[in-house]
Amino acid sequence: MTALFIACADGRAAAALAVLQETEGETDADWLLVPGGPLVLTRPGMERRVALDWIRTQMDLHGIRTIYLVSHQDCSAYERSLGGLGFDQQELLARDLRRVKALLENSFADAEVRCFIIPWRENGEAPSFGEAEPVE
Repeated sequence: MTALFIACADGRAAAALAVLQETEGETDADWLLVPGGPLVLTRPGMERRVALDWIRTQMDLHGIRTIYLVSHQDCSAYERSLGGLGFDQQELLARDLRRVKALLENSFADAEVRCFIIPWRENGEAPSFGEAEPVE
């Protein structure tokens, strides 16, 4: 395994996450699934330290070289953390992904960090998640 996906544990986004993993050619990857995904790495203190230690362990044990940070719109963990969804989700998620990317690049110089957002789509049949879109 040379890749690690850090994503939200929300099962609604699982299919889009699986498509991203396949599209990226990462057939055998480690996953860290927690509410909000990369959100845990935006918080100072114990949560961040535990997550960084887990990432370090996975990198050492499995030779992780690429870390995928994946957030999604309509995230209940973000809603709870921020006290509601009265914010520009796309902008906030992209900002947090860039912040976490910088943190991981500083913490793990040998790793490539890639960021994606899974958008919420209203497609006429039923609302669902679209394909993950890269964040630069």
